[in-house]
Formats: sequence, structure tokens, C-alpha cells
Amino acid sequence: MKIWRYLLGFALLASVLLHLSVLLAGPIYDWWTQPEFEQTALRKTERKLAEQSLDESDKPAELANVKAVDQQQVFFAPATEPSVKPIATKVASAQPKPRLKTASKPAELVASEVVVASAVASAKMPVSVDGDDSLSVNVASAVVENNLVSGLASQPAVAVTAASEPASKVANKASRVMAQLNREANKRFPKVVDIGYYWTVFDARMHWKIDKDQYVLRLQANPVGKKLEYLSEGKISAKNGVTPVRFADLSLGPSVPKNSVDFDWATQTAVVGPPNALKTEPLEAGDQDLLSAALHLALMGSRQASYGMSLFSGKKRYPDVVFELKGEATLTLGTTKVDAVLMRAQWSDRQVDFWLAPEWNNLPVKMSVNLGKDGSFEILAKEVTLDGRKVLEWISPQNQQQRRP
Repeated sequence: MKIWRYLLGFALLASVLLHLSVLLAGPIYDWWTQPEFEQTALRKTERKLAEQSLDESDKPAELANVKAVDQQQVFFAPATEPSVKPIATKVASAQPKPRLKTASKPAELVASEVVVASAVASAKMPVSVDGDDSLSVNVASAVVENNLVSGLASQPAVAVTAASEPASKVANKASRVMAQLNREANKRFPKVVDIGYYWTVFDARMHWKIDKDQYVLRLQANPVGKKLEYLSEGKISAKNGVTPVRFADLSLGPSVPKNSVDFDWATQTAVVGPPNALKTEPLEAGDQDLLSAALHLALMGSRQASYGMSLFSGKKRYPDVVFELKGEATLTLGTTKVDAVLMRAQWSDRQVDFWLAPEWNNLPVKMSVNLGKDGSFEILAKEVTLDGRKVLEWISPQNQQQRRP
């Protein structure tokens, strides 16, 4: 009888250990393989966050409906290739001296053909235009030896100048247009953004989508035995920034929110709290929820020196919250280093930090929220995709070993 008790206890213990191993295998693996995160000390900065734009109408007329490209090659060629007119040579006389004089004509013709051919070849060479304000032009030119003739005729020199001037003008214009296009692209707020974060040792993902003047922003995570999901939705414009209409904690499911905020801008009131304990709070222009605040700061940039607002968490309203630019630091996100500007708000024993990356449209690559007894969390970016273009990619340790030369 005792043996059966021992066997039953052993089976029960083995079952518990098996379930725990299955439950903890994912988090343990994520912790073991998580990317390296480092951060330099906060330093003073003169950097300004670029104000972002949303509307296509904000573009200059010549850039309307034009999208930025990472690299472009432009080929310049004259409309009609300069033709080389053969130089007629006189028939040499029987006297030996005139024969020596006419011998220089073919040499002059050869030199003329070489120089003009060089000009045509140079005009056809590719011009590489990159994303910077500079235009890199690499042209291979032919070298004409002076051993054949002591000097070149003026006609080939004129042909070379005439062929090079149009290409130079077009190249300068292309450089200016491409530089302006990339400046506009850097200020064009992405419509679809997907960011993978690390939330302690768990994966989290933030996704936002902008459709005309509406936005939807979600933050989701799946800790052990739990599901976390936060939703913010409302209106957005380049002039007024983000105007939230609803914020909800959907961790219990989409039908019944755990906590929520309904913003009524017509009556300047907000209904806050869990379904069984709702209360009405005052609302003013510029007020945000915990998620929309980061989106609002990214869009508005340094238009204002500071941003005062009431911050809504779903549980309560935090009045007199002021975000200010405190400096910048270099963050190491996996294998990528990125400079980020710190927008911080401090009040009472609470603090909210948004680290915004200027090179990625001011998007938040790190968020630290400390609301005291109301909860806290910190998330760091490991993957970033802007309008389908991946700008930050996490490489697992196994793949890092495989990619090494």
C-alpha cells in the first residue's frame, strides 16, 4: 500500500514538473537568447525632434506622389550624339616638304575623334545618387597621350564642353531634388508601424495604423499565464497631433475591458475606470492616454519646448503632467546603435520616459512607465518596421554565428 502511495506521489510530482517545464520553456529561452541592451549616460543635446507631417498635400508640387528611394541610378546622355565630321585632306604633291606638313592632319583627326568619343562616353556614365544631400558622380575619362601631337585643336575642346554642360546642370538639379525628397521623407510620418519590444523577458508588440485622420494603436504582450493588451484609438492631424477617443485595457477580452477611458471632447469630459466603478473627469485640449502620448510627442516633435497634459491610464487621471526634452543617449538595441532623445515627465513619485529615435521618425525605441503603486513597466525595441520597411532587425544568437565570416 505504501508503494502505491509513493508511486502516486512521484507521478504527481513528475506531472507538475512537466507542466512547469512546458510553461517556463518559452520565457527561459527568451531570457537566454534576448538581445544585448546597453545605454550610454544621458548627455546634453542641441538636437531638435523634427516635426512630422501626414498629408500628401504638404509635399512640394514637384514631389507630389513621389516616394523616397534608398538608392537610384540616373543615366545622362545628350539628345543627339555629336558627330565627328571627317576632315578632308589635300592630295600630297610630289614635293617632299608638303608631304611632311600634311602628315599632321590625320593625327589631328585621330586626336579629335578620341576627345569627342571621351566626351560621349563620359556623358553616358551612370551617376549614383544616394540618400544624402550630396551627389556622388563617378565618371571614367579617356586619357589622350600628347606624344602624337603637341596640342589639341579648339573644335574638339568646344565639343567636349558642350557635351558636359547639360549633364552637369541635370546632375545638380537631380541632386537638389533627391536631397529635398529625402528631407521630406524623413519628416513623413509612417502610416503603418510595427515594433517588437522586450517586456522584461517576454515579447511585446506595438502596432499602429493611420488611415486618413484616424489612428489605431495596440500594445500586446503574453507573459506566463497572462495576456496583456492595451488599445488606443482616435483622431490624428499634423496640426493638432493626436486626439484620443478611447483607451482600454483588453487583458480580460475585447468584449469587457478591465479598465477604460472614453474621451468626450464635445463636453470636455472623460469617463474613467473599471466597468463597475466609472467616474467622470475633466478633459482639456492636449490630454493623452499612456499610449497616445508617445505617438503625440513623436508627431509634434520640437514644435513646443514642453508639452503639458493630463495623462490617463485607464484607472485614473494624472493631472499636470509635463514632458520635457532632457537630453540624449546612444542605445544599443541588439547589434544596432541608435541615438535617442529622452522626453521625460515627473510628478509626485511617478515618472514616464519616452526615448524617441530621430532617424526613425521619432518613434519610441524605449518606454519606461513608473506609476508607483498603480504599476510600472519598461519595454525596449528589438524589431522596427516602418511602412513595410524593416529598419531594425533582431538576429538570434544562432543566426549571428552563421552570419559571421
